[in-house]
This record gives sequence, structure tokens and C-alpha cells, in this order.
Amino acid sequence: MKKLNKSKFFSLILYLIPILFFFTSYFLLTTSGEDIVQGAGNFSNSQELNFLSDATSAFNHSGRITDIYAWTVIDLYDYQFQFGIDIFLRLIDLTIICGALYLSLYLILNRRPKLILKDALIFITLFTAVIFTPFGRRLYSEFSMIHNYSPLVFTTLLFAVPYLKLLLNRQLHYPRLISATIIPLGIIFGMTTTITPLAFLVTVVLYCIINRKHLVRPPFWFFAGLIGLIIGSIISNLLSPGMSGYASNPASVDAFDYISISALFENFGPNCLRLLYHLAYNFGILLLPLIMLFIICFICTPHARTLLTKAHFKALPSTTKLFILTFVLFIIIHTIATVQIKVLPRILIPAYFTGVIIILYYFAPHLHFKRLGSFAIPLSIIAVLIHLVFVSEYHFRSANILQEIKASDAEIICIDETRNQSIRIPLINLSQDNLIVNWYDVPQYIYGKQVILCE
Repeated sequence: MKKLNKSKFFSLILYLIPILFFFTSYFLLTTSGEDIVQGAGNFSNSQELNFLSDATSAFNHSGRITDIYAWTVIDLYDYQFQFGIDIFLRLIDLTIICGALYLSLYLILNRRPKLILKDALIFITLFTAVIFTPFGRRLYSEFSMIHNYSPLVFTTLLFAVPYLKLLLNRQLHYPRLISATIIPLGIIFGMTTTITPLAFLVTVVLYCIINRKHLVRPPFWFFAGLIGLIIGSIISNLLSPGMSGYASNPASVDAFDYISISALFENFGPNCLRLLYHLAYNFGILLLPLIMLFIICFICTPHARTLLTKAHFKALPSTTKLFILTFVLFIIIHTIATVQIKVLPRILIPAYFTGVIIILYYFAPHLHFKRLGSFAIPLSIIAVLIHLVFVSEYHFRSANILQEIKASDAEIICIDETRNQSIRIPLINLSQDNLIVNWYDVPQYIYGKQVILCE
């Protein structure tokens, strides 16, 4: 009995490590330059708020519902946490990212997670596989990114779960609730981004074609959810600029190297080479951390070579093979769909999460958990400690800068770059984004005063 209690206690501690990381992040984080440009500090400075105008501007900017959410709620965030109204919003942020991690673990285990060491160690491994990468950084470095990409991952997984359970012939919990909510959830998912819903829809269609001989007539909610997704995508992409308007914006062209359809045919040969470069680059940044995770899982699995044999794969249940195939299809389609741009890592976050889930799903039943723990536990603790030190140091340094700005009588205030720069160390970047940035030449105002970086 004592052993059981110790095991559960240790499992609980492991489950709490990722939650502690994000709690530290969301409550110690100082708003970054992009947050401030979008309106952080407006509520605390008693400035007039216009949520409708913010939502309209966000819709006209990209059409994404995550941008609409990000641009409206940021007005209620103070520059630093002061036990104001944003306490509830920061708790919502924490709930969303924890929900995304929970759903990922649910898919990896193919069941509800339990308070046992095996599940907790896989949860910690999932956390470390995300947090040390450029993909994970967008989930904790600044609120404008957190509000875009945490809901994107959560909504994608939440929408996908019933479809994947159907694929695995598993019983659905709360079928009436799913039927009642799948259309609005599909609309929301369709509006999260241009690429991910499209990749999901194409993956479902290809799965139905590949498995057409064994396909049983799907339930009503299966089609209703896809209809909702299509409606959301139409709203996001046809009634607003969508990804093309966002990527072709002069401010984004350098970052994305966007190639429109019309530009492709104007200079076909060279632009085709650029598209091939985009494809190689996009797959490269996605696959490198996934290969590293695969190697770690391989090392931590006894007789791992047998798992990679053709005979072992053939022996898997057909539903498991289809499950793996579906995930791989989604990753490929999602990445190919980005071919018009040289992506920033954040655009591939759903594909990266999918890759992490499928690698851990495949290896989880065979892992040697003491070996896995020797990798994952130290790395997760190191991540929490480094992030705590980095964010705390920047929090107190920024507090002094903010106090100077507030006390100053000048209309334009210059801040030295060395004071503004958050801590960086090679290979590991667990700090937050800077307080002040030259963000597309848009002026930043803090406490009603323009703040610039000293030249």
C-alpha cells in the first residue's frame, strides 16, 4: 500500500511539472512589444476600449478567430501581473495549454490518463519534446503568440478526438454532447487558421478513399463537423484576406518569402525552384526535432529494432495501422500546404504536435520507463528552473523600466537595447520575448508615452 501511495505521489509531482512551468510563465511574463502594439495596458491605463473595433481589425487582418481572440483580450492585460482582471484571463491561458497537453496524452495512450508512473512519464516526455523546440516557444514567450497558438492546438485536438476514436473503433463518451457541439466546434476550428483545417479535411477524404472497402457508414455528426469546418474556412478565407492577405502584406513578405499563384506563373521556372526550397526548408525544421525524439524513444526501448521491422508492422491491428497512416498523412499534407511560404515554426505547430503524438503512441507500449525517466525528468526540471530564472530576472528588470517610463515627463523615451534584451543562451531559449521591439515600424506607447530603442 505504501508503495502504491509513493508511486501516485511521484506521478502527481511529474504531472505538476508542466503545469508549474506554464503557471510560472503566464503569471511572471512581462507583455512583449507585439502585445503592447495590440493594446496591452489599455485597461489598466483607463483608456477607452473598443472590443468590436479590435475584433473587426483582426478579422480584416487575417480572418483567424485566434487573432480575433488575441486582439480583443490583450487590452485587459496589464504590462505585468498586478492581481487585476487579467488574473482570470491568465488562468484561461493556463487551462487551454494544459487541455492541449491532456488531449495529446489521451491520444498517445488511447485512453484516459491515470495517476500512474507510466502515464506521468509519457506526459513529461511529451512536455520536454514540445518545450525545448521553436514550436513550443510560441506557447510561452509572449501573449500575442500564446493567444493564437495554444487555442489552435487545443481546438485542433478537441475537434479531432471523436474522429480518431471512430477510426480506432472505440466507444465515444458523451455522443449526444458531440452531436450538439460538433458544428459550432467545426466552425471555430475552420476559422483558427488557413492551413490546419484544410489539411484535416484532405486527410479525412484521403482516409475514406484508402479505406473505402472497409468503411462503415459514419454517423451524422461525422458529416456535420466537416460541414462546420467548411463553413468556418469559407468565413475565414473568402470573407477576409485569409493567409494570402496576411502573408503578402509587405511587412510579412521578408519573413515568409510568400509566392502568390499569379506570381508563380509570371516567373514560372525560378519560382518553382523557390517552392521546392520552401518545401525542403519546411520539412527540415519540422523533422529535425521529431528525429531527435525518435532517437530518444529508440534508445529507451528494449529490442527497439524489432519495432521497425516489416513483420512487426504487419502484425499490428488494422485500426492501429490506419491510425498511424492518418497521422502521417496529416503531417505531410499540412507541411505541403505551406509550400507558398518559407514558414516560421509557429505555423507548423499542429503538424509538430501530431508528429510527437504518433512517435510516442508507437513506442509507448514498449518503452523502458526507467531509461525514459532518466532523459525526461532531468530535462523537464531543468526547463522549469531555467525558465523561472529567466522570466523572473526579466520581470524585475522590466518592472524598473516600466517605473521609469511612468515617472518620466518626456513624450518620447529611449531605452537601451542591453536593458531591453531578455537572456539568451546557445541552443536553449527558454526566455520571453523583449518588452520593446521595432515591430514593423509601428510606434509603441507605454503609459501614453512613445518608447523607442536607443540607437
